[in-house]
Amino acid sequence: MPQTLRVTFPGHDKLMLDGRLELPDQAPSCHAVFAHCFTCSKDLLSTFRISKQLAARGIATLRFDFAGLGTSEGDFPDTSFSTQIQDLLAACDFLSQQHQPPSLLIGHSLGGTAALAAAGQYESVRAVATIAAPGQPQHVLHHFGEALAALQAGRDASIEVAGVRYTVRPQFVQDVQGHDMQKTLATLHKPVLIFHVDGDTIVGPHNAEQIQQWCAGETRLYPLRGTDHVLSDRQSASVVSNAIADFAEQQGLC
Repeated sequence: MPQTLRVTFPGHDKLMLDGRLELPDQAPSCHAVFAHCFTCSKDLLSTFRISKQLAARGIATLRFDFAGLGTSEGDFPDTSFSTQIQDLLAACDFLSQQHQPPSLLIGHSLGGTAALAAAGQYESVRAVATIAAPGQPQHVLHHFGEALAALQAGRDASIEVAGVRYTVRPQFVQDVQGHDMQKTLATLHKPVLIFHVDGDTIVGPHNAEQIQQWCAGETRLYPLRGTDHVLSDRQSASVVSNAIADFAEQQGLC
């Protein structure tokens, strides 16, 4: 049976990040890193399921909590899109030093955008898979409501996501607005598998079209029907994991 290893490694500012490395029952065919969605964790049900199922297909998959979330060190108000990219690169370093360099990055929602931003900065990464990812990281600001005005005025504000309140600082807004993914993707000559959820009310399908248009490398759009933004049903997680494993094999990663 596939094995789960608990791992810790330093992320940005030496904060210790908590992760789980899902290993196949035989030698892995390749290694992947999974970046979770905004304010989520490595233990989101779909992240858990996809990582497990990828391991069953021979892909060792590291899922971890970004700093300030889940069981990783740090305070959420001190984090940003840039620190998430740094944490993702740190996860790649951990695999490279302790196991094998990752050839695939996977990211859900804002984690998918972070995976795209990080992919061009890590030589061993040869492909990316995004799940319901926004084209630009500032897309997340659409869901801040009245808090956005306070943040733009230079004041801390509180946002609510899935019934949990988070403090956000003005630097977060400045940071996401400072990233231009169109420019970044214009230099990403790596294949990208782009999942989008039909009827997604959080990240609309037009974001997938943006990513496809902006990427310099080969892309493939993969629509998901009958599910929601977080892929809460078991069947969608299975569809995604199998499609990613097939994609990895087709690209010669595994």
